[in-house]
Amino acid sequence: MQPTKLICFALGALALVLAFGVEFGAQWLPLQSGVDRPGIGITALAGLDFIFLYSLALIGLDFLPVVPAVFSRVQGIVTLVLCLLALLGSIVLAWVTFSLLMTMVSLLLAAPFGTIAYLAIWGLFDTQSAKVVLALTMTLKLAGVGLIFFASMSFLKNKGFMLLTACSLGLGFGLGLLHTIPPGFVVSITDALGALIITIVLIFWIVVLLIGAIFAVLRAIRSVVPV
Repeated sequence: MQPTKLICFALGALALVLAFGVEFGAQWLPLQSGVDRPGIGITALAGLDFIFLYSLALIGLDFLPVVPAVFSRVQGIVTLVLCLLALLGSIVLAWVTFSLLMTMVSLLLAAPFGTIAYLAIWGLFDTQSAKVVLALTMTLKLAGVGLIFFASMSFLKNKGFMLLTACSLGLGFGLGLLHTIPPGFVVSITDALGALIITIVLIFWIVVLLIGAIFAVLRAIRSVVPV
């Protein structure tokens, strides 16, 4: 790859890393008076974008002048272990998110005392901070993806990467709609719904990576074990 395009790829990857950092760090945003942090949807989106970044890193290895054969063999094992851990964590997250969603809906519908309890706990949602975080991350993602495509149009031919890119951008945009369209007192519910959807998509992509890692490990074993 030409030095100019290699720099564009590095800058694009850096923009995506910054977007992930903003999403992951949103859970530690300072609280406004009496208002919660901007929900769990953005944190779930960070999980999906971690898979996005990891996939980009695997593809980016092809741009290196020399990739040791040993690293290529170890890569499958590392991916397999990470995917197993991520799958377990994502399943737990999906269950916790689903339980939280059902709790909120049940309380909201259990008038009058359940509704009062819901409004007291989840009735206020920091939509302004959520909008700022999502707007910043979407800008960074669009810039990063644009630079990466400029660096190499071959990314457009990688259907898996394109689908993962579409999921990251599309789910980020959809989460923004779930924060904006509903009435303010139910945004905590729609945010949890968005988090659940994102987590399900995350599990799908982890399974895809896991299957690929299994085949990579099998190929590595066959390459070192005489038949």
